[in-house]
Amino acid sequence: MRRSRQLLTKEPLISVAFLCMVAALPGCSAASPAAGSSPAAAVPSAGGAVAFTVAGVHPVPPNGSQDTYAQTPKAACDGARFAADEVLGTKVADGFVAAGFLASADLLTHFLQGKGTEVDYPAGSPISEKAASSSAFQAVNKKVQRAILRQLRAGKTRVRLSRAQLPTVAFESRNSDLYWGFRGTQGLTVTGSVSRKNRRYAGTLSYVIRDSYGFPASDTLHGFGAPMRYLQTACGAPQHPGGAHWFPDTITVIVPFNRPAP
Repeated sequence: MRRSRQLLTKEPLISVAFLCMVAALPGCSAASPAAGSSPAAAVPSAGGAVAFTVAGVHPVPPNGSQDTYAQTPKAACDGARFAADEVLGTKVADGFVAAGFLASADLLTHFLQGKGTEVDYPAGSPISEKAASSSAFQAVNKKVQRAILRQLRAGKTRVRLSRAQLPTVAFESRNSDLYWGFRGTQGLTVTGSVSRKNRRYAGTLSYVIRDSYGFPASDTLHGFGAPMRYLQTACGAPQHPGGAHWFPDTITVIVPFNRPAP
């Protein structure tokens, strides 16, 4: 869960419960791109409304969160360090639970299990609701809706959003589940359907916020980023039994679209 182009390394200020859990520790995260569906031409619908479609993809690029091997030549997994870092990761996940950051705990636990399978949070899930209400997502939604409205008013019946029109969402509020689970996300897919009736464009948009949960080289994260990267690379799965592995993850958010038509 990291921006591939700009790494945001932050010293967190989180809840007392979590600080108590990690205060004694020595020295978190960062989904796969999906193709947008091909939109259909506008067609009349019931009641004389005209339907439009919206689609756009900002894919997740290859990045340091996805590393599966150590950068140091001939690096080997030290058994004692591996065991200690596994204990550390479990304690941090427990700290997330104590702080009420349940998605962050789930993601870190999945990372430690080393399966590498995608984790998706659907629309309406607790973390989706938090994302929808965050200022970071709302700012992105405003930009995307403005871009859609410009195309609709220009007479486009099939709205296609370019990568440049789909900014990624950066959750920068440190005392939040979104920060510890995702922070700077790396991709975005938008689809939707809109109808024009009674001088309004109305419909819904579906956002899939995409990320790679893993630990790039510069990720310190209150001291536990480096040990987690060691588990991901030098001791990573599948080359080491029980090793950790990065994985793609997503949050889906569905929002209304309701704008005046010319």
